[in-house]
Amino acid sequence: MNSYNLIRKRFAFCCPKLLQTANSLFTGWRPELQRKIIIRPELMIALLMTGFMQVSAGAFAQRITLHENNATLENVLREIGKQSGFNFIYDSRILEQARPVNVTLDKVNLPEALNTVLSGSGFSFQIKGKLIIVISRKEMLPKNVAKAPQLPADIRGKVTNALGMPLIGAVVKKKDAKGSVATNAKGEFLLSDVSKGDILVISHIGFESREITVNGSARLNISLLQGSKDLREVVITGLGIKREKRALGYAVSSVSPAALADLGSPVNALTALYGQVPGLRINATAMGPSGGINVNIRNAVSFSENSNVRPLFVIDGIPMLDWQTDINRNPGNGLNDLNLDDIGSIEVLRGAKASLLYGSQGANGVILITSKSGRKRPGYGIDVNLSRQTDEPWVQQEFQNEFGAGMPADIRTYNADKEGFYVRNGQQAYTASTNYNFGPKFDGRSLLWYDNEIRPYVAQPNNVKELFRTGSTSKANISLSGGGSIGSFRVAYTHEDYKGIFEGFKIKNDKIAFNGNMEITDRVRLQLTGSYSRSFNHNAPAPVPQISSNGIPRTLDTRLLRNQIVDPTTAYLYWRTENRNTQMNPGTYLMNLSENYFFSQWRDTYETKRDHFLNALNLNVKLGRHLNLDGTGGFDWILNNGNTNVVLRQPLSVNPSGGLNSLSSSSTVRWNLQAMLRYENTLINSDFRFSGFIGGVHQSASQRSITRSTSGGFITRDWPSLENSKNAVKTSTSDLGQDRLYALFASAQLSYKDYLFIDFQARNDWSSVLPSKNNAYFYPGTSVSWVFSKSMVKPAWLSLGKLRVSWADVGRPGSRYFANEIYSIAAYGNAITYSSPDLIPPLNLKPERKREFELGFDTKYFNDRLGLEFSFFSANTYNQIMALNIPSSSGYSSVGINAGRIATIGYEFVLKGAPLQSKDLTWELALNGSASTPKVKELAKGITTQNLWGGQGARIVAIAGLPYGEINVYPFATDAQGNRMVNSYGTYYQDKSREITAGKITPDFIGGLNSIISYKGFKLGANFDASFGSSMLSLTNMAMIGNGSGKNTLAGRNEALGGLPYYINRSSQNIALTSHDAAVPDDSKYPVIFHDGVILPGVKQDGSVNNQVISAGYKYSYYYQTQPELTKDIIYKNNYIKLRNITFSYAIPKRVASKMKFERLLLTAFANNIGFLHKTMPNVDPESFNGTNVYYENNAFPSTRSYGISIHATF
Repeated sequence: MNSYNLIRKRFAFCCPKLLQTANSLFTGWRPELQRKIIIRPELMIALLMTGFMQVSAGAFAQRITLHENNATLENVLREIGKQSGFNFIYDSRILEQARPVNVTLDKVNLPEALNTVLSGSGFSFQIKGKLIIVISRKEMLPKNVAKAPQLPADIRGKVTNALGMPLIGAVVKKKDAKGSVATNAKGEFLLSDVSKGDILVISHIGFESREITVNGSARLNISLLQGSKDLREVVITGLGIKREKRALGYAVSSVSPAALADLGSPVNALTALYGQVPGLRINATAMGPSGGINVNIRNAVSFSENSNVRPLFVIDGIPMLDWQTDINRNPGNGLNDLNLDDIGSIEVLRGAKASLLYGSQGANGVILITSKSGRKRPGYGIDVNLSRQTDEPWVQQEFQNEFGAGMPADIRTYNADKEGFYVRNGQQAYTASTNYNFGPKFDGRSLLWYDNEIRPYVAQPNNVKELFRTGSTSKANISLSGGGSIGSFRVAYTHEDYKGIFEGFKIKNDKIAFNGNMEITDRVRLQLTGSYSRSFNHNAPAPVPQISSNGIPRTLDTRLLRNQIVDPTTAYLYWRTENRNTQMNPGTYLMNLSENYFFSQWRDTYETKRDHFLNALNLNVKLGRHLNLDGTGGFDWILNNGNTNVVLRQPLSVNPSGGLNSLSSSSTVRWNLQAMLRYENTLINSDFRFSGFIGGVHQSASQRSITRSTSGGFITRDWPSLENSKNAVKTSTSDLGQDRLYALFASAQLSYKDYLFIDFQARNDWSSVLPSKNNAYFYPGTSVSWVFSKSMVKPAWLSLGKLRVSWADVGRPGSRYFANEIYSIAAYGNAITYSSPDLIPPLNLKPERKREFELGFDTKYFNDRLGLEFSFFSANTYNQIMALNIPSSSGYSSVGINAGRIATIGYEFVLKGAPLQSKDLTWELALNGSASTPKVKELAKGITTQNLWGGQGARIVAIAGLPYGEINVYPFATDAQGNRMVNSYGTYYQDKSREITAGKITPDFIGGLNSIISYKGFKLGANFDASFGSSMLSLTNMAMIGNGSGKNTLAGRNEALGGLPYYINRSSQNIALTSHDAAVPDDSKYPVIFHDGVILPGVKQDGSVNNQVISAGYKYSYYYQTQPELTKDIIYKNNYIKLRNITFSYAIPKRVASKMKFERLLLTAFANNIGFLHKTMPNVDPESFNGTNVYYENNAFPSTRSYGISIHATF
């Protein structure tokens, strides 16, 4: 009841009717019901949101009510400021001389209130934005310069910036004297009782203070230089503590979402961070922005595939749920629900010291996100952001369009005439039974197609792009905000429609966000932030082998195929009805492409509905002048509900097991409670200042999931229900998991004269993930920051100089249940079976540890026109949690242990500058970069090589003494001189007795360049990002070489392309000829000679020079191997420099916008994913990974290139 009474008292003045109704209902309920209502978080949140808006509305109306008798003018103005949210500037000494006033105001507007109060007082006022300047009528400054008075006397002056513009509200005072005056709207001031030799101190927020000695002049013209923004810039650090950036002894990067939002409309908020922060690596997957995003800071790595190396995301003090994703119909995760329009600030804590207070969860860095809040302003504020973009498939594959479908003669499996054409019904025909592209050269002749129609034999250069469609994204965001003297709020709604480039793929998102704060009393402040989003994902694509690993024949007209997918009469698969698959000749490849892509995307259902709740309640209590108590509680809760329905391709009478229906449900929630006691005060004297805090954290996380499916097919057609299961026993799987964490933390900082800061922090975690005797682990850290530009005489060209150094030791406990032996339970008939895990759990698991040292400096030059930040860091990750491979004869595949050490040394920099800067024209550049290479220092005792990720024909390994994550493959066999060796078929073969390194998975360098040119209301922006040093295993490139669709497979195809003459004898041996004009030998198997012969350079197994001729098609088709046979040739350097986006915006002038009743109106045109300035990866996008935790691609998904417009209006 205490909570209810506190809210009731605070709301009584603004919403009595609402309160009266609520009170009657509440007090009429039984006590147990009252307790339930208080406990139910959603009801409390709704009540609080209503209260915030009601409280704010009372102040937004800007109606002043005031009854005062014999009050000082200053107190009356202060009360008006509280009610209106405006700030006053005046000379307090002159205001003290004003006579007391009697005021009676009842719901009058602000100007009327001021006119009434100041009437007859000898003062007037001017309103400038959110400032009200009160000026004495008797002391109104004359237009002309006064003559020099006798001193001591009054002195007049004007304060301007470096460009000569007047500074409003600059403070002028005599040094070591009480009282001061402020400049008016023209930058002018009048200071009394000034004598020759007095020292005047002139200061203004954001500018460097000046001291001037009075020499007898009656009027002073004073210019202030802009001070370094970093001196007073405030950033959000660990646990949401706001601190001045100059006091930080470690690297932290702030990103302005408002600036990012003005430069486009990203589908995924995280993609707006491309190239923005040094050391922050952002990579989309082949799903593009609608799928998961790989996020990594400072090349964080691990020896365990299940270990999380992603940074921690914290929203309004609440750690966010996050997990890895793949591209198999995956709808992404909770990060996809972030909306840039609702984000107020983003801070990236990159180092161990920066993220220490988040304990084990922050070992890989932390990204802090703060929601937008309401503004204290007159009236309501409405922001509307509308955007529309078109997404076009960007196929980066370079195909050859000279040769059609068909197989090389020396491996051909079908009948062909002497020209190489497949023969069907006595006619030259389209070869639909193969996806190879080593057929005859295109010449436009008429062929019999697979559907028995006659069409020309021509290339289809755009047939891959025509598999996809033009997508679009529409987004609308509207927010209502405002505030008054006791609080503010912002509530926003966003709707987004996404139509993907894949057939049938669409996403609908709806989100409501709220941020409200309220001063319950003068000592108690409450803030509530919350968001609810619902995402509906329909038919996210799955990799289709007929597109990726098989490839699209250059002959296939995919526009025609679109009309051969669904039978118009029965709605079954076109090729499964009326015996078309036998009456015609579609072949297995074409039928599978039709079914697995088009038909499935159009007729099947793969839906996911995600409900995402994220709420935080923050309470601040001022216990004393220097003591504060902060409390934060909240949760992140994600509900996923899936529905899969695979329809029949043909009647049940033909395929009795056809059809599948599946329902799935999962719930994942993380609760977070945090309390903190903060103290801040001076020590000894004002030169020394101490600040510190202690506190604790409690977290609990749980996850539940269940899936049920039909078994044995459907009973009847078109009934998407589990009850339509042919078998009575349905397939069912379920999962359950939970963990808890407790923590205590403390921090202490001592500063000296605001230029030297020493910081100590520590945290101790207790995690349920670890065994009880090792579940407590301690994290210490310290840092020093020295603003040397403030502690010594600095040259005029140096605006800011700061040195910083930090050290910390953090860690992480590993994945849930890694330390436990988990058995699977099932039923076999009437018996219950238990299956042991593949992993032997560790006996004495300890947390991983990461010890990091960081040294850096922050500098600014030429009045902030140029800035350079640099950081050097050295990190050692030891006691790695890993699964050590063991012989399968043991009954297990691996054993869990603590072992190994990884060292990462690197540097980061940010270089910012303004090459052009004037009143109307500015050009701002920001270049950032990061270089680091994780190296394996040691593994488990006696182990020199550890397999990290296997499969896909290559394995990623950790080898002691070498860079982390090397990609190892079997090399081609060579002789002692290094010459490649060929087998009896005339092709190269692998030496499986050893491995070679073909690349590594981590980049050596990542960076970004941002350019913004502004001219009056116009703004042109461009964003580049780059990555160098990593490699990718590309199965798309393997397939394009192996099936002959790639442009790089043309060499040797015929005489004009360098092919050699040969014939095939009756023993199916290739025999070289000396001339392309040679006659057909008598022992030839075919009545023609061939002109596509090649001889691979190398030696035979007997050491002789290779002279065995093979067809060009056979040479290339060798690359078309099963995954265990993959070679170094398909592992590519993944270096690129990409023009990520270009934007052009125009802010309508305020005088024009105001006539249209807008406070701000911004029009923006943008284009994303423009192109590459440099790229080493052929045919695929460098970001086309098969997931957020894999290092290969096997999908051939096109990228998307987007362009659109947005309108941002405020009124």
